[in-house]
Amino acid sequence: MYSCQICPFECGVDRNVRLGVCGLPRKILVSHYQRHFFEEPFISGDAADGCASRGEDSSDDDGSSDGGGSGTVFFSGCNGRCVFCQNYKISQKEMWKKKALDGCPSVREVSEERLFEICEELVSQGAHNINFVSPTPYSEMLRDFLLKYKSRIGVPVIWNSNGYEKASIIRDLNGLVDVYLPDLKYFSSDVAIKYSAMPKYFEWASAAISEMVKQVGWPKIGTDGFIEKGVVIRHLVLPGLVSDSKKVLKWINEKFGNEAYVALMAQYYPTYKAPEYPEINRTLSQAEYDEISSYFIGLGFEDGLLQELAAADSIYTPEF
Repeated sequence: MYSCQICPFECGVDRNVRLGVCGLPRKILVSHYQRHFFEEPFISGDAADGCASRGEDSSDDDGSSDGGGSGTVFFSGCNGRCVFCQNYKISQKEMWKKKALDGCPSVREVSEERLFEICEELVSQGAHNINFVSPTPYSEMLRDFLLKYKSRIGVPVIWNSNGYEKASIIRDLNGLVDVYLPDLKYFSSDVAIKYSAMPKYFEWASAAISEMVKQVGWPKIGTDGFIEKGVVIRHLVLPGLVSDSKKVLKWINEKFGNEAYVALMAQYYPTYKAPEYPEINRTLSQAEYDEISSYFIGLGFEDGLLQELAAADSIYTPEF
């Protein structure tokens, strides 16, 4: 009998028979895929008109000849329960399961062959990479997929995760993933539990990120200006939690030194269940943004990205 030990919950559920803590079966479910233009510039390039957007097995994609973008594959579900998730319509089980029950064609099991066809389609449209979003609950299946198809995809493969995963599982992906794009959301375990229901988040995420860095190092940018390999650590600053963000940034600097590559994000806006938490039911203030920006710069990282405060807008979130 299969016993799921993929993520830090280690729930031991046979997902062939019933759902795990993540709420997912042992099947590959793709909710949405598109060429995404609002990732880091060296991942997706500049935003362009005619950005193609599709759900699984939908039609009438305009197939924009402009090309570019990140070939983003959004998997259904997530092992996190972030109350402010901007992708909640497909990440949270009560949302995507409702879509599935309603017969929504965008919540559908895909075979390895179909997943490869999706990758081929995105690359043929000009995507610079294949970007797996929320892949953690599918880690073992995606490892098998990449063992079979990685050499045929032809562009870098990105592992875009919430960071709440096991270093041992990441180790199994060695040589199969070119770019790791993990969140490092919290330093405080209490805060991680309150807003994301992820116990010992920092303990697990920091170990997983250390393994990622060991595998691929820091970003290597090709002559075309796009990332070929490396780790980009994302940190989203939450309102009222600048002190926790400082602890995250300090740890990164002390652990990896000034060469560590951090994307400090200010795009938080209250969505999903965030309005139920008054203390985070707002965007960052200018004072908070200035404080964390100054601290980030003062740490002396050699390179990195500092997102503008104006990024806190739902316009940058895909339509699911």
